[in-house]
Amino acid sequence: MSRYAINSLLYRLKKDRAFRERFNADPPGALADLDLTAAERSAFLARDMYRINQLGGYLHLTMSVPGMAAHVTHEDRETPGTPHR
Repeated sequence: MSRYAINSLLYRLKKDRAFRERFNADPPGALADLDLTAAERSAFLARDMYRINQLGGYLHLTMSVPGMAAHVTHEDRETPGTPHR
């Protein structure tokens, strides 16, 4: 996959709510028909925005896809009843 294609996928995840919901429900299924290398597929499945950026994803896009790793806040990650760190 090219840098353009990685960023097109990021843009699609950002703007296409139906595709994003499909990705969130079934990540392997959503990516199944896409021409991704093993490293790219692994990074998207892991929601590893740092790795996606290393593979050519534009930083702005990696940080602006709703529901991806960049949007997890401390409150979202905490389990009720666990002390704050």
